[in-house]
Amino acid sequence: MAYRCPKAGQASLLATTALTTMTILAACATTPGGGAMLGKDGYRKVFSEVLQKSLNAQSGNNVCLPPLFGFGETINESVEVRVDGEPGPGTGGSRQAQLKALESVGLVTGVESVRKSNDKTQRIVTYRRTEQGVANSVGASFCYARAELDRVVKWKGPIVLGEYQAAFVYYTVKTTHVQEWARSPAILAAFPTAVPIVNGEPAKLRQVAIDLSSEGWDVAEYSKLLQLQ
Repeated sequence: MAYRCPKAGQASLLATTALTTMTILAACATTPGGGAMLGKDGYRKVFSEVLQKSLNAQSGNNVCLPPLFGFGETINESVEVRVDGEPGPGTGGSRQAQLKALESVGLVTGVESVRKSNDKTQRIVTYRRTEQGVANSVGASFCYARAELDRVVKWKGPIVLGEYQAAFVYYTVKTTHVQEWARSPAILAAFPTAVPIVNGEPAKLRQVAIDLSSEGWDVAEYSKLLQLQ
């Protein structure tokens, strides 16, 4: 069955689903009728300002490890893992290995206990953030470096659907203020995505969705969740 381009009124709904939706919308893009296009230099300036504003929205460090104490605005006081259980999800290793690495650098402390479930004894470790851990936390994540915009490399779009516009923007960041605990071999083994940032390897090309609302151009809400991790 042939794909039919969505109507303008449906565009905002599609845009909130995922970044991959943008590739579908691109096939249905039109040129804005009568609207003034900014040109290459104009769009580069706008996208650079939007990205810098987004990166500066969080004071202090804004490059973070994947969240372990909740997600988004939900922050948990503690995290439990089974010592003898199956490895939990986690980048670069089990959740247990990640928490052990964080404990080794003083960001969390774990207390082991025994619990019975279905006539089986389970060993549980309950982890809580230390004072140092709270000081290095932003929301549910531990943050270990500061990122600022390096440059906007390129972009795709903007695509235009009625009054809705959006673009894929590719950019690089420069990082500063890397915390010493993030250089620990245990941390780098448990969180391999931190390795290139901590080691100052060539800048990674990042991708973000930027869309136009009544308030002007801004990083799309769903796209903010994917940045700097």
